[in-house]
Amino acid sequence: MRPLSALLPVALCIAAAPAVAQSSLDETFAVHVAAVQARDMAGLERTITSGEALTLILPNGTRTDTRAAFLAFHRDFFASPTWSIRFQVLSRIEGPDYGMITTRSFYSDTDNGQPVNTSSWVTFTFRRENGEWRLIHDQNTRVPADLPAG
Repeated sequence: MRPLSALLPVALCIAAAPAVAQSSLDETFAVHVAAVQARDMAGLERTITSGEALTLILPNGTRTDTRAAFLAFHRDFFASPTWSIRFQVLSRIEGPDYGMITTRSFYSDTDNGQPVNTSSWVTFTFRRENGEWRLIHDQNTRVPADLPAG
């Protein structure tokens, strides 16, 4: 029979293991983008902070600071069936509790039958909450139309 002290290292490893499965920053970002592209409010909510503070800065300079305002904006945005958006990841920074992904977005829509195509720099900042990455800041800055895509 093994002495109890032989089991101590195993017990310590089990006790030190996180209680919640850790999501990767890239996985959470992919789920977030897929939710936006699919106009999926429930999917979007799973990727944002559970706290009240969530900053959204739009290309026109409008800023909101709450989770409720972020969700209200996206409910209105998702109501339009004509737009599409894609994101090109330009950089990512990841620390133990914070991660940031900077992208270039390519947005297409129509306005009175005319095509509208714009591009923006979009930076998404995530923070760990109970082992899961959650969006806490979304800043969108319009790229001048004459700047090449790439």
